[in-house]
Amino acid sequence: MTNRETVLRAVWVGVLSVGAAWVAISVASYASPAVQQTSQTQTPSAPPPSSDRLPEGPGKATFVRVCSKCHTPNIVLANGQNRQGWEDTITKMSGLGAAASDEEFTDILEYLVKNFPPVTAKVNMNKASASELENQLGFTSKQAADIVAYREKNGDFKTSDDLKKVPQMESRDVDLRRARMVF
Repeated sequence: MTNRETVLRAVWVGVLSVGAAWVAISVASYASPAVQQTSQTQTPSAPPPSSDRLPEGPGKATFVRVCSKCHTPNIVLANGQNRQGWEDTITKMSGLGAAASDEEFTDILEYLVKNFPPVTAKVNMNKASASELENQLGFTSKQAADIVAYREKNGDFKTSDDLKKVPQMESRDVDLRRARMVF
């Protein structure tokens, strides 16, 4: 590959629809080793995305290693799918540059199907316990506790925008789960 081709393929940005949420992702650079070495010495690398909220099991390590190159693997917490949905997502990610062997993609698929099935019921944000918010919507235990405490102090939520008023709640965390909430 020539340097010109390397530069032309260096960075590609795409948008992926995951359930009702849009997630911006970047596909890894295909720069030459010399370019990679230069950029690595000039820019400190960020720590890998946290995956401590993901369930343990076969395929987790492969999923985190392959998928965290472009986005946080925690994106799956609130976006369960059936087998066909996960197959389609993996096929799309592969087309966008996710690199893994067929065996690794199969491990990832089995992990996702087992641990992130589609959720058909919506969660009532005015009745759900902290545990339900954590387990069914993928909020952290702190976020779930903060939601319940805010609701108890200020009354029922009327819309998802009310959830954004919870101290230290990120708008994107609410927006990712909006389609699975009722008030």
